[in-house]
Amino acid sequence: MSGVEEVSRQKERILSSMMVRGPSLPVQIARELGVSPLFAGAFLSELKAEDKLKLSNLRVGSSPLYFLQGQENLLEGFVKHLNNREREAFVLLQGAKVLDDAKQTPVVRVALRAIKDFAVPVKVRVNGESKLFWKYFSLDDSEVGRVISESVESEREVPIQKSEQAKETQKVKKPVQKESLEAKQKSSPEKKIPDIRKTEKEKLALKPGLGVKRKKEENEFGRSVRDYLAGKDVELLEILSDKKREFEGRVRIDTLFGKQEFYLVAKEKKSATENDLVMGWQKAHGLKLQALIMTTGELNKKAKEHLAGWKNLVKFEKLKF
Repeated sequence: MSGVEEVSRQKERILSSMMVRGPSLPVQIARELGVSPLFAGAFLSELKAEDKLKLSNLRVGSSPLYFLQGQENLLEGFVKHLNNREREAFVLLQGAKVLDDAKQTPVVRVALRAIKDFAVPVKVRVNGESKLFWKYFSLDDSEVGRVISESVESEREVPIQKSEQAKETQKVKKPVQKESLEAKQKSSPEKKIPDIRKTEKEKLALKPGLGVKRKKEENEFGRSVRDYLAGKDVELLEILSDKKREFEGRVRIDTLFGKQEFYLVAKEKKSATENDLVMGWQKAHGLKLQALIMTTGELNKKAKEHLAGWKNLVKFEKLKF
Protein backbone atom coordinates (compact mmCIF):
# COMPACT_ATOMS: atom_id res chain seq x y z
CA MET A 1 0.00 0.00 0.00
CA SER A 2 1.42 3.40 -1.01
CA GLY A 3 1.86 6.28 1.41
CA VAL A 4 -1.05 8.26 -0.09
CA GLU A 5 -3.38 5.25 0.14
CA GLU A 6 -2.36 4.69 3.78
CA VAL A 7 -3.14 8.31 4.68
CA SER A 8 -6.50 8.14 2.93
CA ARG A 9 -7.39 4.92 4.74
CA GLN A 10 -6.53 6.38 8.14
CA LYS A 11 -8.64 9.47 7.46
CA GLU A 12 -11.65 7.33 6.56
CA ARG A 13 -11.20 5.41 9.80
CA ILE A 14 -11.21 8.68 11.76
CA LEU A 15 -14.43 9.91 10.11
CA SER A 16 -16.16 6.56 10.67
CA SER A 17 -15.09 6.51 14.32
CA MET A 18 -16.33 10.05 14.96
CA MET A 19 -19.73 9.30 13.44
CA VAL A 20 -20.19 6.82 16.29
CA ARG A 21 -18.15 8.49 19.04
CA GLY A 22 -19.13 12.12 18.43
CA PRO A 23 -16.79 15.02 19.31
CA SER A 24 -13.35 13.57 19.94
CA LEU A 25 -9.89 14.45 21.23
CA PRO A 26 -6.66 13.62 19.37
CA VAL A 27 -5.65 11.18 22.14
CA GLN A 28 -8.90 9.24 21.65
CA ILE A 29 -8.36 9.05 17.90
CA ALA A 30 -4.75 7.96 18.49
CA ARG A 31 -5.94 5.00 20.58
CA GLU A 32 -8.51 4.13 17.93
CA LEU A 33 -5.90 4.07 15.13
CA GLY A 34 -3.05 2.66 17.19
CA VAL A 35 -0.78 5.64 16.42
CA SER A 36 0.80 8.41 18.49
CA PRO A 37 -1.24 11.54 19.42
CA LEU A 38 1.11 13.58 17.24
CA PHE A 39 0.23 11.60 14.12
CA ALA A 40 -3.47 11.59 15.06
CA GLY A 41 -3.32 15.37 15.50
CA ALA A 42 -1.74 15.71 12.06
CA PHE A 43 -4.53 13.67 10.44
CA LEU A 44 -7.20 15.70 12.26
CA SER A 45 -5.61 18.99 11.19
CA GLU A 46 -5.68 17.90 7.56
CA LEU A 47 -9.31 16.81 7.78
CA LYS A 48 -10.12 20.21 9.28
CA ALA A 49 -8.31 21.94 6.40
CA GLU A 50 -10.35 19.82 3.96
CA ASP A 51 -13.60 20.99 5.69
CA LYS A 52 -14.45 17.42 6.65
CA LEU A 53 -14.16 18.20 10.37
CA LYS A 54 -14.86 21.19 12.59
CA LEU A 55 -12.74 22.43 15.48
CA SER A 56 -14.40 23.55 18.69
CA ASN A 57 -13.31 26.78 20.38
CA LEU A 58 -13.37 25.17 23.82
CA ARG A 59 -10.50 23.08 25.11
CA VAL A 60 -10.46 19.94 27.21
CA GLY A 61 -7.42 20.75 29.30
CA SER A 62 -5.07 22.00 26.61
CA SER A 63 -6.33 19.61 23.94
CA PRO A 64 -8.50 20.67 20.96
CA LEU A 65 -11.89 19.06 20.38
CA TYR A 66 -12.96 18.00 16.87
CA PHE A 67 -16.49 17.22 15.68
CA LEU A 68 -18.46 16.51 12.52
CA GLN A 69 -20.99 18.80 10.84
CA GLY A 70 -24.31 18.27 12.62
CA GLN A 71 -22.76 17.33 15.98
CA GLU A 72 -22.90 20.88 17.38
CA ASN A 73 -25.55 19.96 19.96
CA LEU A 74 -23.24 17.29 21.39
CA LEU A 75 -20.79 20.00 22.45
CA GLU A 76 -23.14 20.80 25.34
CA GLY A 77 -21.74 17.70 27.02
CA PHE A 78 -18.36 19.46 27.31
CA VAL A 79 -19.61 22.64 29.04
CA LYS A 80 -18.04 21.43 32.29
CA HIS A 81 -14.63 22.18 30.75
CA LEU A 82 -15.41 25.92 30.52
CA ASN A 83 -14.11 28.13 33.30
CA ASN A 84 -16.53 29.39 35.98
CA ARG A 85 -17.37 32.73 34.35
CA GLU A 86 -17.86 31.18 30.93
CA ARG A 87 -20.08 28.47 32.44
CA GLU A 88 -22.21 31.11 34.20
CA ALA A 89 -22.60 33.03 30.92
CA PHE A 90 -23.56 29.78 29.17
CA VAL A 91 -26.29 29.04 31.73
CA LEU A 92 -27.58 32.63 31.50
CA LEU A 93 -27.78 32.53 27.70
CA GLN A 94 -29.23 29.01 27.65
CA GLY A 95 -32.09 30.18 29.87
CA ALA A 96 -32.77 33.53 28.19
CA LYS A 97 -32.10 32.30 24.62
CA VAL A 98 -31.29 35.92 23.60
CA LEU A 99 -29.27 38.51 25.55
CA ASP A 100 -28.82 42.22 24.90
CA ASP A 101 -25.06 42.83 25.06
CA ALA A 102 -25.46 46.38 26.35
CA LYS A 103 -27.45 45.19 29.39
CA GLN A 104 -24.84 42.67 30.56
CA THR A 105 -22.07 43.20 33.09
CA PRO A 106 -18.54 43.58 31.74
CA VAL A 107 -17.66 40.10 33.03
CA VAL A 108 -20.60 38.47 31.23
CA ARG A 109 -19.88 40.39 28.04
CA VAL A 110 -16.31 39.09 27.97
CA ALA A 111 -17.47 35.54 28.72
CA LEU A 112 -20.07 35.62 25.93
CA ARG A 113 -17.36 36.51 23.44
CA ALA A 114 -15.28 33.56 24.66
CA ILE A 115 -17.94 30.82 24.33
CA LYS A 116 -18.13 31.00 20.56
CA ASP A 117 -19.53 27.48 20.23
CA PHE A 118 -22.69 28.47 22.09
CA ALA A 119 -23.07 32.28 21.80
CA VAL A 120 -23.78 33.60 18.30
CA PRO A 121 -23.61 37.41 17.77
CA VAL A 122 -26.61 39.05 16.08
CA LYS A 123 -26.45 42.72 15.04
CA VAL A 124 -29.67 44.66 14.40
CA ARG A 125 -30.47 48.32 13.75
CA VAL A 126 -32.77 49.98 16.27
CA ASN A 127 -33.80 53.62 15.63
CA GLY A 128 -30.90 53.99 13.24
CA GLU A 129 -28.34 52.62 15.72
CA SER A 130 -26.59 49.24 15.59
CA LYS A 131 -27.20 47.00 18.60
CA LEU A 132 -25.55 43.71 19.49
CA PHE A 133 -27.48 40.71 20.79
CA TRP A 134 -26.33 37.18 21.59
CA LYS A 135 -28.43 34.16 20.66
CA TYR A 136 -28.14 30.61 21.94
CA PHE A 137 -26.57 28.59 19.12
CA SER A 138 -29.50 26.17 18.68
CA LEU A 139 -32.19 28.87 18.52
CA ASP A 140 -33.94 29.32 15.13
CA ASP A 141 -33.43 32.66 13.38
CA SER A 142 -37.20 33.25 13.21
CA GLU A 143 -37.41 32.87 17.00
CA VAL A 144 -34.46 35.23 17.44
CA GLY A 145 -36.24 37.95 15.48
CA ARG A 146 -39.39 37.61 17.58
CA VAL A 147 -37.49 37.78 20.91
CA ILE A 148 -35.46 40.81 19.83
CA SER A 149 -38.59 42.63 18.56
CA GLU A 150 -40.32 42.07 21.91
CA SER A 151 -37.25 43.36 23.76
CA VAL A 152 -37.08 46.52 21.64
CA GLU A 153 -40.84 47.21 22.00
CA SER A 154 -40.67 46.87 25.79
CA GLU A 155 -37.85 49.43 25.89
CA ARG A 156 -39.95 51.97 23.95
CA GLU A 157 -42.78 51.69 26.47
CA VAL A 158 -40.56 52.69 29.43
CA PRO A 159 -39.69 56.43 29.33
CA ILE A 160 -36.16 57.35 30.23
CA GLN A 161 -36.09 59.60 33.32
CA LYS A 162 -33.21 61.47 34.85
CA SER A 163 -32.83 61.09 38.59
CA GLU A 164 -33.47 64.14 40.77
CA GLN A 165 -29.93 63.93 42.04
CA ALA A 166 -28.61 64.13 38.50
CA LYS A 167 -30.76 67.21 37.83
CA GLU A 168 -29.53 68.98 40.97
CA THR A 169 -25.89 68.30 40.30
CA GLN A 170 -26.09 69.24 36.63
CA LYS A 171 -24.10 72.44 36.24
CA VAL A 172 -22.66 74.36 33.37
CA LYS A 173 -18.94 74.09 33.49
CA LYS A 174 -16.92 77.12 32.62
CA PRO A 175 -14.63 76.61 29.68
CA VAL A 176 -11.07 76.12 30.74
CA GLN A 177 -8.83 78.74 29.24
CA LYS A 178 -5.83 77.20 27.64
CA GLU A 179 -2.54 78.82 28.29
CA SER A 180 -1.21 80.25 25.10
CA LEU A 181 1.77 78.66 23.49
CA GLU A 182 3.60 81.96 23.69
CA ALA A 183 3.07 82.18 27.48
CA LYS A 184 4.32 78.64 27.95
CA GLN A 185 7.42 79.39 25.97
CA LYS A 186 8.13 82.46 28.11
CA SER A 187 7.56 80.68 31.42
CA SER A 188 9.72 77.67 30.62
CA PRO A 189 13.46 78.00 30.02
CA GLU A 190 14.47 77.65 26.42
CA LYS A 191 16.02 74.32 25.65
CA LYS A 192 18.26 73.72 22.75
CA ILE A 193 17.42 70.61 20.77
CA PRO A 194 20.58 69.03 19.46
CA ASP A 195 20.74 68.54 15.75
CA ILE A 196 20.78 64.79 15.36
CA ARG A 197 20.87 64.88 11.59
CA LYS A 198 24.10 63.54 10.27
CA THR A 199 25.36 62.62 6.88
CA GLU A 200 25.92 58.98 6.08
CA LYS A 201 29.67 59.53 6.35
CA GLU A 202 29.31 60.98 9.87
CA LYS A 203 27.18 58.00 10.96
CA LEU A 204 29.74 55.58 9.65
CA ALA A 205 32.51 57.53 11.37
CA LEU A 206 30.88 56.83 14.75
CA LYS A 207 31.35 53.09 14.27
CA PRO A 208 34.37 52.17 12.21
CA GLY A 209 33.82 49.36 9.76
CA LEU A 210 30.05 49.88 9.29
CA GLY A 211 30.57 51.35 5.88
CA VAL A 212 32.35 48.24 4.63
CA LYS A 213 30.11 45.64 3.02
CA ARG A 214 31.08 42.25 4.29
CA LYS A 215 30.65 39.19 2.20
CA LYS A 216 27.73 37.11 3.46
CA GLU A 217 29.03 34.13 5.36
CA GLU A 218 28.25 30.84 3.69
CA ASN A 219 25.99 28.46 5.59
CA GLU A 220 28.37 25.68 6.60
CA PHE A 221 25.65 23.16 7.51
CA GLY A 222 23.73 23.73 4.26
CA ARG A 223 26.95 23.34 2.24
CA SER A 224 27.73 20.08 4.07
CA VAL A 225 24.25 18.73 3.31
CA ARG A 226 24.58 19.60 -0.39
CA ASP A 227 27.98 17.90 -0.54
CA TYR A 228 26.54 14.84 1.23
CA LEU A 229 23.66 14.61 -1.25
CA ALA A 230 26.05 14.91 -4.19
CA GLY A 231 28.18 12.10 -2.77
CA LYS A 232 25.08 9.88 -2.55
CA ASP A 233 23.99 10.71 -6.14
CA VAL A 234 20.89 12.46 -4.79
CA GLU A 235 19.73 15.23 -7.13
CA LEU A 236 18.83 18.49 -5.39
CA LEU A 237 15.91 19.99 -7.35
CA GLU A 238 15.07 22.98 -5.15
CA ILE A 239 16.27 24.62 -1.93
CA LEU A 240 13.22 25.54 0.18
CA SER A 241 15.08 26.79 3.26
CA ASP A 242 18.72 27.08 4.26
CA LYS A 243 19.20 28.00 7.92
CA LYS A 244 22.11 27.70 10.31
CA ARG A 245 21.17 24.22 11.59
CA GLU A 246 18.33 23.23 9.25
CA PHE A 247 18.09 22.62 5.52
CA GLU A 248 14.93 21.93 3.47
CA GLY A 249 14.53 21.07 -0.17
CA ARG A 250 13.10 18.86 -2.89
CA VAL A 251 15.31 16.01 -3.99
CA ARG A 252 15.13 13.21 -6.56
CA ILE A 253 16.52 9.72 -6.07
CA ASP A 254 16.99 6.85 -8.51
CA THR A 255 15.11 3.73 -7.38
CA LEU A 256 14.39 0.33 -8.91
CA PHE A 257 11.09 1.75 -10.16
CA GLY A 258 12.53 4.93 -11.63
CA LYS A 259 13.22 8.42 -10.27
CA GLN A 260 11.24 9.43 -7.17
CA GLU A 261 10.94 12.84 -5.54
CA PHE A 262 11.10 13.49 -1.77
CA TYR A 263 10.69 16.42 0.56
CA LEU A 264 14.00 16.61 2.43
CA VAL A 265 14.57 18.15 5.84
CA ALA A 266 18.05 17.90 7.36
CA LYS A 267 18.76 19.04 10.92
CA GLU A 268 21.87 19.42 13.02
CA LYS A 269 20.83 17.92 16.35
CA LYS A 270 22.04 15.20 18.68
CA SER A 271 18.76 13.28 18.86
CA ALA A 272 15.83 13.17 16.43
CA THR A 273 12.39 12.92 18.01
CA GLU A 274 8.94 11.73 17.07
CA ASN A 275 7.97 15.35 16.52
CA ASP A 276 10.68 15.69 13.86
CA LEU A 277 9.07 12.79 11.97
CA VAL A 278 5.57 14.22 12.27
CA MET A 279 6.55 17.73 11.19
CA GLY A 280 8.52 16.33 8.26
CA TRP A 281 5.64 14.13 7.20
CA GLN A 282 3.14 17.01 7.41
CA LYS A 283 5.22 19.26 5.17
CA ALA A 284 5.87 16.42 2.74
CA HIS A 285 2.19 15.56 2.57
CA GLY A 286 1.38 19.20 1.80
CA LEU A 287 3.73 18.94 -1.19
CA LYS A 288 2.28 15.51 -2.11
CA LEU A 289 5.67 13.91 -1.58
CA GLN A 290 7.20 11.36 0.75
CA ALA A 291 9.40 12.64 3.54
CA LEU A 292 13.13 12.13 3.85
CA ILE A 293 14.45 13.09 7.29
CA MET A 294 18.18 13.47 7.89
CA THR A 295 19.85 14.43 11.16
CA THR A 296 23.38 14.39 12.53
CA GLY A 297 22.11 12.39 15.54
CA GLU A 298 20.25 9.13 16.04
CA LEU A 299 16.51 8.65 16.40
CA ASN A 300 15.36 8.36 20.00
CA LYS A 301 13.52 5.22 21.14
CA LYS A 302 9.99 6.54 20.61
CA ALA A 303 10.84 7.90 17.18
CA LYS A 304 12.26 4.52 16.13
CA GLU A 305 9.04 2.79 17.16
CA HIS A 306 6.90 5.07 15.06
CA LEU A 307 9.27 5.05 12.10
CA ALA A 308 8.82 1.28 11.94
CA GLY A 309 5.08 1.73 11.51
CA TRP A 310 5.35 4.62 9.06
CA LYS A 311 8.21 3.51 6.84
CA ASN A 312 6.01 3.88 3.75
CA LEU A 313 5.54 7.57 4.48
CA VAL A 314 8.80 8.65 6.14
CA LYS A 315 12.40 7.73 5.42
CA PHE A 316 15.26 8.47 7.81
CA GLU A 317 19.00 8.63 7.36
CA LYS A 318 21.75 9.72 9.70
CA LEU A 319 24.07 12.33 8.25
CA LYS A 320 27.72 11.35 8.31
CA PHE A 321 29.88 14.31 7.37
